[in-house]
Order: sequence, then C-alpha cells, then structure tokens
Amino acid sequence: MDTAGEDDYQNMMDMWISFGEGFLLVFAINDKESFELLKGKYTRVMKGKHGIKCPIVLIGNKQDLEKERQIEKFRGEKLCNDYQLDFFFETSAKSGFNVKEIFVIAAKILSRQLNEIKSELKNNKKKKLEGKSKLILGNSFLENNKKHCC
Repeated sequence: MDTAGEDDYQNMMDMWISFGEGFLLVFAINDKESFELLKGKYTRVMKGKHGIKCPIVLIGNKQDLEKERQIEKFRGEKLCNDYQLDFFFETSAKSGFNVKEIFVIAAKILSRQLNEIKSELKNNKKKKLEGKSKLILGNSFLENNKKHCC
C-alpha cells in the first residue's frame, strides 16, 4: 500500500490493510522521520488486522545512499526484533540490491502461512464433519420420536 504520503489515499488504507495478507514496512535509511513513522504504520496494520499475526517485513531502503545514512542498520534490526517482524532487509530500489530477495522471502512466508491455514482448515473440517454426523443422527432421532409423541 504505497500511498506516497497522499492524504487522499489515507482513508482507503484501512480497507487495504483489512484485505492484506502480508506487509512490507519501508523506511529510507537517509530519512530519520520515515523511520519514526514506522511505529504508527505498524500500529495501524495491527489494528486493521485486529491483532492477528500476519507476515511483516521491515525494509530500510536507499542503501545506495550510505554516505547520507541517518538510521544505523542495528536500529532496523532492533525494531524488527522488538515488533517480532519476520525479516529485516536493507535495499536499494535504485540499484536493485536485495529487491528480488524481499519478494522471494515474502512469497515464501505467505506460502508457508497458506499451507498452515489449509492444514488447520482440513483438521477443522474433519472435526466439523464428525460433529455433523452426530448432529444429523441426533436430528433424525428427534424427527422419528416426534411421530410417536403427543
């Protein structure tokens, strides 16, 4: 949900978050303010997902501007650990450094999560089917006894 700071899109962000399956939180390593805004973005994602854990990757972009760095790498690593995010990468959209890797990792995380969900649904479906067969038996028992009742 790259809104590039456009206020027009802020109202739609909550809807996008609710439908999102994973998130990339991005800051510029040469912009202290962009790093400080991450807490609010993270809070907004967690609120939009009702506290349900979802894959989140933290990205320090503009790694090609090392000489202008305002946020040290350890601060990104610390934030990743503090918020229990899935990964932290430094990238350069300009040079392409680590860009592909981010999307590969994000796809793997989402795939793993999807497989876990499928497995859970399969187990729940089995349990529900077992419960339904008992319920159906119970309903037919009641139906048969209604005929013999007053």
